[in-house]
Amino acid sequence: MNELNYPDESEPKEEITGAPPAPSFTPRLGTYILLFFLLVIWPGASLSFMLLDTAQINWDLYDPVYFIYLPTIIIQWLIFIAVALGIYREKSTFRSIGFVRLRWKDFLYAVGFLLASNLILAALQQLLSLFGMSISQDVDILVDKARESIWWWLAVSVTAAICEETAFRGYIMTRVKGLYRKGGWLLPVVLSSLSFASGHSYQGTAGLILLFIYGLLFCGLYIFSKSLWPCILAHFIQDFSAIFLYNFMHS
Repeated sequence: MNELNYPDESEPKEEITGAPPAPSFTPRLGTYILLFFLLVIWPGASLSFMLLDTAQINWDLYDPVYFIYLPTIIIQWLIFIAVALGIYREKSTFRSIGFVRLRWKDFLYAVGFLLASNLILAALQQLLSLFGMSISQDVDILVDKARESIWWWLAVSVTAAICEETAFRGYIMTRVKGLYRKGGWLLPVVLSSLSFASGHSYQGTAGLILLFIYGLLFCGLYIFSKSLWPCILAHFIQDFSAIFLYNFMHS
């Protein structure tokens, strides 16, 4: 992957707006603890759900708002707060992880990314199906139930887009890159994508593979655009539009 040319922090702000995130930060104990949580604890806890036999769960007995949406929102915003505190302790800024000025072309990047990535993932999903691998039916159940609580689904979509991109693309990639400069972007991209995919373990093995590839594509978008905004926009559109795509395919 191409190297990013980081800006000189001594330059006037208007000249570096929209530039790639600055790698300068002071590693603290909290930096390593947060990375350990995001790269080890979070994936381990998420993957443990694959041991559950979800086929035996009667989803009609559970209110998705209290059983899924609210816990998800709370947990992900807590992670966002942890990242914010980590950045503060590192004497850095949110700009260092890609929160630069939102540009019109970020919307174009997001739409173009969604079109290309969904074609790639659709082809890969067909390939996996040839080997008898398919995404867990729990995904369809969750999306179907989302139609009953569309405003909660909107809140979850906004939360996931902001918090997941902040943690998995912005923080993990820049901090791993900053701590291990010799390896370029390869290690940050792989670790970020593995952690991101593991958080969707409820989609089964096929889902993990697809989400890992999706994570790689998101990392590419982040490096190419030099901003978190295209990733956040694409993530939100992908998640929130799932309801409408489900309705269209089952109408």
